[in-house]
Amino acid sequence: MQRSLLLALLLPAISSAAPYPYTMSGDKFVKMMGALTSRPDDGDAYMQREKAYSYLDGVRDGTEGTVWCDVGEYKTPDMAYEVADKIAKLPAPERKKNASLLIREQLKRMYPCHQAGSRP
Repeated sequence: MQRSLLLALLLPAISSAAPYPYTMSGDKFVKMMGALTSRPDDGDAYMQREKAYSYLDGVRDGTEGTVWCDVGEYKTPDMAYEVADKIAKLPAPERKKNASLLIREQLKRMYPCHQAGSRP
């Protein structure tokens, strides 16, 4: 009984101490975007880049019009390479962070909305 009570009291403290495990870091996004340039005939590298495109599209869809505003200039591949280049230039500790937050921040800087929550 006492062990169960002690475990029940400690579990919330243990679980809140660990950071949420995100699926992709900024470094991983940059690596996935660059895989095809270093191995142009590699099917796995092609798939990695396509996954990075899809990841970017998810962030775009979830934040466009509220965090950043699309000006219709870039398609996913162009935007992905530009965002990956900007993330690659961040300090190493920053690149270890959640890629979705880093992508969102880059989109916000690159394509700000004229007025919060509005499209140009």
